[in-house]
Amino acid sequence: METTFESSPLFSLQSKLQSLRTKITSIEAIELAILGVALFGFLVSNSTASPDLLVLFILLVMCKGFLFGSWGIYNGYIRITRATNSRLDYRLRLKLGILTGTYTLWAWLLLDINRFILSKLFYRGEAPVEYAWSSRSKHARNEWEQARKTLSA
Repeated sequence: METTFESSPLFSLQSKLQSLRTKITSIEAIELAILGVALFGFLVSNSTASPDLLVLFILLVMCKGFLFGSWGIYNGYIRITRATNSRLDYRLRLKLGILTGTYTLWAWLLLDINRFILSKLFYRGEAPVEYAWSSRSKHARNEWEQARKTLSA
């Protein structure tokens, strides 16, 4: 009689959580989803009239769209500027600041602070964390990726 050991669902969940902790964007996505629901709950609980179901759905979509849209632009900006030089980083930052007013300033500052806090609390990956306002962090990530490519080749 042959005995086979099957991994328990709890062990599988723990390994998935450990692999999740190595991806800062996954951590941020989960956190922003929770914040979106909390913001939606706050807005609904503070409303004076009882809103219609369609209005609630539209409000939820707007909260989630605002948070994830801002986060997507933030991550896109980091990816674009990582691939280019730091001089273009400053020009692009200035153009986006002029185009959107102070929205990019405040949104990216808050998202940088959020990323810093999450990286200290939850992130356990080996890749350096990038910030929109730090050219040095993007340069460090670029060097890390190049070193990783040379090791795998």
